[in-house]
Amino acid sequence: MNASPPSPAPEGIPAGDVLDSGLAPRRRGFGLVKRFYVPRILGLACGALCVAAALQQAGAPGWQFGLLLAHALLWPHLAFRWAIASPSPYEGEHRNLMVDSASCGFWAAATGFNILPSVQLLTMVGMSNIAVGGWPMLVRALPMLVAGMLVGALVLDVPLQLVPNLTVVFACVPFMVIYPLLIGATTYHLSMKLSQQKDALRELHEHDALSGLYSRAHWDKRLHEEFERFQRYGRPVSLMLMDVDHFKTVNDTWGHTAGDEVIRQLGSLLAAGLRPGDLVGRYGGEEFAAILPETDAEQARAAAERIKAALHHTTMPIGGGLIVSMSFGIATLDSETADCQHWIERADSALYAAKRAGRNRIRINEAQPPSQAG
Repeated sequence: MNASPPSPAPEGIPAGDVLDSGLAPRRRGFGLVKRFYVPRILGLACGALCVAAALQQAGAPGWQFGLLLAHALLWPHLAFRWAIASPSPYEGEHRNLMVDSASCGFWAAATGFNILPSVQLLTMVGMSNIAVGGWPMLVRALPMLVAGMLVGALVLDVPLQLVPNLTVVFACVPFMVIYPLLIGATTYHLSMKLSQQKDALRELHEHDALSGLYSRAHWDKRLHEEFERFQRYGRPVSLMLMDVDHFKTVNDTWGHTAGDEVIRQLGSLLAAGLRPGDLVGRYGGEEFAAILPETDAEQARAAAERIKAALHHTTMPIGGGLIVSMSFGIATLDSETADCQHWIERADSALYAAKRAGRNRIRINEAQPPSQAG
């Protein structure tokens, strides 16, 4: 009998791999094995009840009832231990499903292919195999299913008994009720974990782990969105690049751990010092970038002045209270700016002008036509 409810997975990716892909190969599929353990216990218990009723209808000898009881009580635990002890628990659970398929065929034959328990067993083993490995897994399981039927038919020599009596019908009710509930619970649990992983991956993609600000990739995406918004509506938007002055000296003097702490502190300061609608990210290394919607050049300068003043009154928890400064380059988007790269180049040019002027300065780049190659 098969009694393991399916765990949905993206097509071509086994369910056990979805949540375990980050684990070492030895632990690959460990979550899949754990998710099948309790449902296999409950499913086999319910399945044994309906098979036992069909065996009674067929007048089966006592040893078949004993074999059924031993299978229902022992196999879930043996399957779990066997899979966990495998070099790959994921492959071990695949092997367990093959055993489930063969045993399902055997017990269907033992009932004389009594239609109600047989269809239930065949449906359940099919659902489990498809859920774990898709249609290829079901195709792989079919020979085992047929082999189990043949062994059962040849060894037990049970005559066909297709129509269930009332006892069999009632005995199958718990299986019909509990199994869908197990499927629903398993699906809900897995979908919640997948949703949490998706949220965590999105957070990792969108935010820089050190500064807590937007990552470069996500910030670039938002930059293109603001550029397109300007092209549609013509609303003012400014770009501000910021670079920590003498950051190499911080790393060389106090070490890279101290440098990381400066980046963390600056991330918090920039997030607090800009408006909620401003889009600030870590551009790379000690360089930061902010997109300021609905902001012209002078308003952007005022925002830079506020950050500059906040830096002057902020001591870093290194070197006995280090005070760092930043240089600022600002470029307000206008119709002369050809694309996002040109916009960044303008802000970068202003930033380098601030650096050349002695650092701890704010410079604004006026619009210039993009350079033409050739």
